[in-house]
Amino acid sequence: MDEKRLEQLEQEIVRLKARVDQLERQPVKEPQMEPASSVTRPAVRPAFVKKTRTPIVKKARTRDEWENVLATVWLPRIGAVFAAIGAIFLFSYASLAGLISPAVRIGSGVVIGLLVMGLGELQYEKKRRDLGVGLVATGTIVSLAALFAGMALYQFYPPLLAFFLEIVVLAIAYGLMLWMRSTALLVLVSITGFLLPFLQLTDEPNIFLFLLYEVFLFTALLFAVLRLKAVKAYPVTAAVFFLALVFGSLTVNFETRPLIDEITLLGSSFIAYLGLAYVGTKLPIPYNYPSWIAGGFVLLSLSVVDWPFAYGLAILFALIAYAVANQTKDAWQNGVGHVGILFAISQVPVDPLSFGDQFCSILYALFIAGLWFIKRQQVPHQRFFGILVYVMFVLYTIGTYETYRFNNQSYAVAVFGLTLATTAFIILLVRTHGEVMWKKYWQIVLFFAAAGVFVTYTLIVMELPFYATLDQTDRSTTLSVAYILLSFVLVAIGRIRAAAAWRLSGLLLLSVSAVKLLLFDLSFLSLIQKAFVFIGFGIVAFVISRTYFKKRES
Repeated sequence: MDEKRLEQLEQEIVRLKARVDQLERQPVKEPQMEPASSVTRPAVRPAFVKKTRTPIVKKARTRDEWENVLATVWLPRIGAVFAAIGAIFLFSYASLAGLISPAVRIGSGVVIGLLVMGLGELQYEKKRRDLGVGLVATGTIVSLAALFAGMALYQFYPPLLAFFLEIVVLAIAYGLMLWMRSTALLVLVSITGFLLPFLQLTDEPNIFLFLLYEVFLFTALLFAVLRLKAVKAYPVTAAVFFLALVFGSLTVNFETRPLIDEITLLGSSFIAYLGLAYVGTKLPIPYNYPSWIAGGFVLLSLSVVDWPFAYGLAILFALIAYAVANQTKDAWQNGVGHVGILFAISQVPVDPLSFGDQFCSILYALFIAGLWFIKRQQVPHQRFFGILVYVMFVLYTIGTYETYRFNNQSYAVAVFGLTLATTAFIILLVRTHGEVMWKKYWQIVLFFAAAGVFVTYTLIVMELPFYATLDQTDRSTTLSVAYILLSFVLVAIGRIRAAAAWRLSGLLLLSVSAVKLLLFDLSFLSLIQKAFVFIGFGIVAFVISRTYFKKRES
């Protein structure tokens, strides 16, 4: 049985070997390629991987690193400034000693400055970056100082030619600055441009050329700020141009200047505002405050030129500021527009102590109400901005009231404007007192509201027709009675609306009335007036107290 089984297995093995030999002798068929499909397969979407930012920990510099930074970075910069100052002193000494003529001094100063700039470029190519930047800055200062001296001190050439020559030198420095990508050189060129104004050392300041020079420099530097992404140099460049605008404004304000100077001043400030507003959107900065300050310089220029239609230009500028806010998505630019509207109201050409002068108070009141209730063109913290303007408006109304009273003129229109603003303030607090934004500042806001109501109510009483005919004693009595009645009304409103703020305001005003009666009215009122006022105060106090007792019993 086993032998038979073995024979079967041997036969199966032989058959399997023959089958394998047959398969090995067959040719291998190449795999057929599938026809390419005309339909593009969608790309495989990678799985979402959450990016984790590793915190950057700045290592503290060692003593050797600090030494290296001081020697290779700050020392060349400080040396550039001192070398430039020393060169100026050397030229001054040579001039006083008569060693060189003025023409040789100016020409050699320009040539030496350009050579030093070329030496700085050479050092930069040799990988000595900070040393090269310092030498370029030194050469720029020396060349510009020599050119300016030739115009201002020796009158070798007119200011217009000096303008073009200095533009050439600044263009060379500007090109080197972009090539070196140096923020430090950008700051130095900014400061150098301001140190050479056409207002200094000249008998007749040329505002037109001076501001034109600064506008060219300012535009080029802003372009460099964008190219280099120089966030730190951005406010320095703006501040330097602001100083130029200050000098121009002072000259136009204190001297009789031609119309072209006034137009140049206004145009320069407007260019500063638009340029800074645009550049601020291209830089990674949270707040573009230089552009807001530039908006203030536009309004300063409008006040300096003192044109009769300046209020119209201020309104136009406010509309431009609102448009800039919409384009740049910078809500703070709306604040620039708000200030422009306030400035426009202050510049309305009206005669002092006139109906038109008081009518401006109504415009202020409408503007204040708009800050609280109009939702378009909102600025961050606009309600608090409106409260600040309201407080200033109240102080302004109190200050101007005495002037009208001294001239025996009615102040009713201005009081009506203050009444509109105060009413809008009360409506605002009634509608929004439960909002979260008031919780932290509710006591302060309520204090301003109470003070505004007190001032407004006092001026209303003092503008009553019969008040002007009363003597001093009767006027004081009238005010005391009016305060007592107002306190009663406030407590009554607080009881009806179940609002503690109204009730507390009424009680506070009643307390103020009591102090006034004891410290002021008691000293000079007649007996009948004292009796009338004190009895009235006592009745109101008992009535108010009775309402509180009824509430406690119920």
